[in-house]
Amino acid sequence: MRGGSMRMLKLADASASSVADEGALRPRQIECLTWAEKGKSARDTGQILGISQRTVEKHLEQACEVLGVRTRIQAVVRARELGLLH
Repeated sequence: MRGGSMRMLKLADASASSVADEGALRPRQIECLTWAEKGKSARDTGQILGISQRTVEKHLEQACEVLGVRTRIQAVVRARELGLLH
């Protein structure tokens, strides 16, 4: 198994406290996930936050990687399970 895959497995099994304590999700990633949770597109989120659509997409991609999921919907659900979204 490659190093990146092993890291993702470890993060997928991480507890809420370890993800939060390690600062694995950056504030902007959480902010983008929050807007995704509310049904906003990357374009809408970018306009709200004053950043590009591509930057929002990148934040969501990175959040998916950290949370060990494939889609933004899965990321929102996982972040909610971990108590990272209020």
